[in-house]
Amino acid sequence: MKVDNEVYFALVEERVAAGERVKITLVGTSMRPTLIEGDEIILSREEDLKVGDVVLFRYAGHHLLHRIVAIDGDRFTMRGDNCETHEEALRKDIVAKMVGVKKRHKVKHLAVRWLGHKGRRQLRPWYFVMLAILMWAPLNGLGVEMDKFVLGLRMDHLLHASVFIPCSLFLYDLYRKGNRWLVWLTAVGIGVLTESVQWLLPYRGFDINDMIANFLGVSLGWLIILYLQAGRKQHQCPVRAKHGGCR
Repeated sequence: MKVDNEVYFALVEERVAAGERVKITLVGTSMRPTLIEGDEIILSREEDLKVGDVVLFRYAGHHLLHRIVAIDGDRFTMRGDNCETHEEALRKDIVAKMVGVKKRHKVKHLAVRWLGHKGRRQLRPWYFVMLAILMWAPLNGLGVEMDKFVLGLRMDHLLHASVFIPCSLFLYDLYRKGNRWLVWLTAVGIGVLTESVQWLLPYRGFDINDMIANFLGVSLGWLIILYLQAGRKQHQCPVRAKHGGCR
């Protein structure tokens, strides 16, 4: 049975106030990577609230599920783990505290953990170290046959394109407002630089086709970012936690 969001949360508040534990299903991206869309959140009325707790609260006519980041007497400040902005609410506006969660999509959680903002920040230095090794190390001594063809494409060109696909993703967070064109231009510049340096290395060789492959890999990664951004616009922070039915 489909229930209006306002009616649904009125029922949630009623059941929580009666001392029951209530389940809701999360919608939105504001609590990534801790919580993702589809997770079942277990709520309970708790009097003891502290910084770090995730709570359901009323704000600007909506119900939000965010984390407490500051407490000043009766005034609470909340922010989603994936948000830069915060919300302020009084104690009476806090409906319930999250006391449990059932993660429905474990594979998706793993992807969000490593491809989300925090995951990218941890992997970024390792990616660029790997990129430098692949582009500048004497790989011919490893017995890797780069002259082989796969699906009509030379292995060397496929390798170049593949390793540059994540480049735009790892650069994206370095720009405060995520300037998409600046991300793309910087990634293209890295692709040109890494190939140009090979011209100076006696054990490597400059190849314009490799540079084109770098460009194609960077551009594909950049297009993936545009696609992800377009999907994210549907779930801007803050995001409501809601449910399609009453249970």
